[in-house]
Amino acid sequence: MSFVYVHVPFCKTICSYCDFVRCGYHQGLADKWLQAIQKEIKEKLRNEKITTLYLGGGTPTSLTIAQMEVLLECLGEYSADVEEYTVEANVESLDDSMLELLAGYGVNRISLGVQSIDATLIKRMNRHHDKQMVIDTIQRIHHHGIHNISCDLIYGLPAQTPALWQEDLRVLCEQDIQHISLYALTIEEHSAFGREKVAVMEEDEEADFYEAAITYLQSQGFEQYEISNFARHEHYSKHNQAYWHYEDFIGIGCGASGKQKHARYDNTRNLETYLRQGPSPSYIALTSKDERFEMIMMGLRLTQGISLSKFSKRFGCELLSCYENAVQKNIRLGLLRMENGFIKATDKGLHVLNSVLLDFMEG
Repeated sequence: MSFVYVHVPFCKTICSYCDFVRCGYHQGLADKWLQAIQKEIKEKLRNEKITTLYLGGGTPTSLTIAQMEVLLECLGEYSADVEEYTVEANVESLDDSMLELLAGYGVNRISLGVQSIDATLIKRMNRHHDKQMVIDTIQRIHHHGIHNISCDLIYGLPAQTPALWQEDLRVLCEQDIQHISLYALTIEEHSAFGREKVAVMEEDEEADFYEAAITYLQSQGFEQYEISNFARHEHYSKHNQAYWHYEDFIGIGCGASGKQKHARYDNTRNLETYLRQGPSPSYIALTSKDERFEMIMMGLRLTQGISLSKFSKRFGCELLSCYENAVQKNIRLGLLRMENGFIKATDKGLHVLNSVLLDFMEG
């Protein structure tokens, strides 16, 4: 059982907030990249039974139809038993031809980078869609038989008001979508926002946006199952759940990361190096202490929390014993609680999860 992430580094335009591994699209460069990634796919997936497959970026749908078909055809040799096949897309890059191709190769989930439907905010992010395009694209995805749709939104944007945020949420909740991911804006040093020295929203104000979103989404039938993720009718992201449950996963492509056999690896972030030498991964060995903490760090993001029996079976020690001081302190502060064999963050704890994790880091 394998969970596979494939990174497509190309974008037609670069968003103002983005500092992921990405570069402007050039057809010749993308053709060379296709040759390199096909080799990596065949080497890494030869003996794998894939459960989830996730194409992220960058913008996978910035590839031409012909290029995307080459990539999907290569992955098709290994994707017969995939339960969830996700492709990330921007609103403006997802036309009927692309959707027909994706559906034909078994893609059954689209993660749509909406971020906002407000014209001013969209322009500020260097995006190129509008409200009607979002609505039309969601309908188009359904028309092509892909009914599991997730949309991303960002809060904390420059000049974003509570009213604009509420309108973003309202418009998306009125659509036939099953999943919404909310991300607080972070100012990355090498992004356009970073170079412009854009100010970050105050923590209290950011918390107000987050809490308002939780309340509204729950009123519209969305269940919060992870700190940033909400689903209708249990349409949870199976692929991302592998990360949160601290499963091993395979990362393929320039800038991709993976975790296998007590080690984490990062493929080269340099596209020229990737084209010349392949993934050239750097490895970090994980000690048992590293893995215990990382499982806690990921698992407490989930509203269901961490199974104490699963933790004990995996590491041969009791979580409540290994981290007694951290657990007792945060239960006392009302940030953690025990329930039905799980330890989980309270609503208050989810809001300040980083400070909770600091206590476990010291444990």
